[in-house]
Amino acid sequence: MSTTPFPTITFPVVSTGGEAEWLAPSEVRVPLSQQHANWLLDPGSLTAKLKELSVDFRVQVLGQRETTLLADEKPWLGDVKRAAVREVILWCDGQPWVFARSVFPPSALAAQQLSLGTLGDSPLGEHLFRQPDLARSAIELCRLTPTSRVGQLHQQLGYPAHELWGRRSCFYAANQTVLVAEVFLGAAKLYSESPSQG
Repeated sequence: MSTTPFPTITFPVVSTGGEAEWLAPSEVRVPLSQQHANWLLDPGSLTAKLKELSVDFRVQVLGQRETTLLADEKPWLGDVKRAAVREVILWCDGQPWVFARSVFPPSALAAQQLSLGTLGDSPLGEHLFRQPDLARSAIELCRLTPTSRVGQLHQQLGYPAHELWGRRSCFYAANQTVLVAEVFLGAAKLYSESPSQG
């Protein structure tokens, strides 16, 4: 496994709402190619998919702490005013493929079945997809501009400025709710297998 140090990234990357317009796939104004759909709409574990495609899979934990929910996150978690936020970058063979932001109520940290308080650098997806009672909401999509916070992170990691595809959905297990947003960075095959990055 690689011992190359991760780049220093300021946490949280996403600190303000309104940068993403989350839409149902049928409402997205840019037609999805088959390659895009294969990644963005795949109902399976993204972690498992990335591990299959790489020899060296690593999770860079940018941070996890309790904070105020963003406006577009509040509808998913009901009347919870503050929640735990965890941001990570998923690396495949030394390349950053995915930025992920997970949001869950403080009560989820106490749910032993989920082990959210002791994840460390373990991928959240593996824990969620092991849950016997797991359910998942419909997937929403967005395109983030180069000037968005994640767009700037993408450039900080050495990639040219272009719009980035993201997706999010809510996972339900152990009577808890976990909102997960995933943005595909420049190294992701979602872009490299397509005729263009748009």
